[in-house]
Amino acid sequence: MSTFDPTSFVSDKVLSAGEIITLNKALDRTKVQLFFEKNSGFLSSLIATIEFEWDRSIPTACTNGVFMAWNPEFFLSLNQKSRVTVLAHEGWHIAFQHMLRVGGRDFQDYNAAADHVINNMLEDHGFNMSGFPYLMDPAYKKMSTEEVYNDLHRKRQAGANMPNNPQGGDFSVPGSGPASITKSMTPSQIQNKAQGNIMDAATIAKMNNQAGSIPGEIQQMINKFLNPKLPWQEILLMFFESLSDQEYSYKAINRRYDDPILPGKTNSHGLDHLIYYLDISGSITDKDIVRFNSEVKYIKDTYNPEKLTLVTFDTKIREEYVFEADDEFDNIQITGRGGTNLKEVYQHIEKNEPTAVVIFTDMFVTIPSKAPSVPLIWVCTNNPNATVPYGTFVYLNDED
Repeated sequence: MSTFDPTSFVSDKVLSAGEIITLNKALDRTKVQLFFEKNSGFLSSLIATIEFEWDRSIPTACTNGVFMAWNPEFFLSLNQKSRVTVLAHEGWHIAFQHMLRVGGRDFQDYNAAADHVINNMLEDHGFNMSGFPYLMDPAYKKMSTEEVYNDLHRKRQAGANMPNNPQGGDFSVPGSGPASITKSMTPSQIQNKAQGNIMDAATIAKMNNQAGSIPGEIQQMINKFLNPKLPWQEILLMFFESLSDQEYSYKAINRRYDDPILPGKTNSHGLDHLIYYLDISGSITDKDIVRFNSEVKYIKDTYNPEKLTLVTFDTKIREEYVFEADDEFDNIQITGRGGTNLKEVYQHIEKNEPTAVVIFTDMFVTIPSKAPSVPLIWVCTNNPNATVPYGTFVYLNDED
């Protein structure tokens, strides 16, 4: 790998169309090679969601979680194996959400800590780490980014001569960084998109039996984000318990225990059928979809209705998924579409006569004047001024 001097190029020189084509082809080859690396299922799926730019204003490479920019001269100075390593390095910054986790910490120290974590992992995975002064102190193996940061920052404050990141800042917090990666997206949009991409990549990896390619630290963050955001115990306590006459019975075995004589719960005139409608109009974000999955999973695990039906809709009903009491709940993968209309939703409610209904929406929709003939909960997101003429209204704050 040759040495790259970031002062040796002209930052405002415009790339020709031919140069861009050549660079893009070389980058595509690098992405393909990364795909064939061992246990690359999660990372390759995540890299596939990233938009790439060529930018001479940065020394090497940089990402904000959605866009990734490369200095073209730096890219061309690398041999093929090193290109794959740097691409994987930048991809793991996105996967670990370092740009979202840095917070008020010293940026340079946190960036260095992140590099130690990533580069030690890359070396363990067999990537080429030669030809460049990568930060990867083996003492920091198996440590989280925050643990490494605390040690580095403490030593630097004590006056220790700590090595700086040889690549400079190779990730930036949403809303900062070069114009090539900030684009017109707001920090909130970048954060939502980045987190949605990570969830999608994790799902694809698991579907392809590559769950082992997701590091434990990242899986913990995913699990934390998938926890329910709403206090369903409070919201549903009076609502569902008034519907449910649950009695303990030895006929229905509690599946949490191996002992077959322990009593379980059975629904007698209880929550026989819950329908959960999800608004998938264009204004619903990836983050909203993740929240939807976590809230529904909590209801399924906690109340386990005899039947749970999930219905997606925009101007009309799109998909319908039915889960019986013994079925495992799987995350529903959805992308937003057009406008919103409740006409078919209300027709579906009257046709199926469920025990109760939950509608997850941003409320940018006209609500029919006639209420459904079943108990109804509205879960509203991204619209704090919304009101409803009937039913139970719950607002899901974007900061929850």
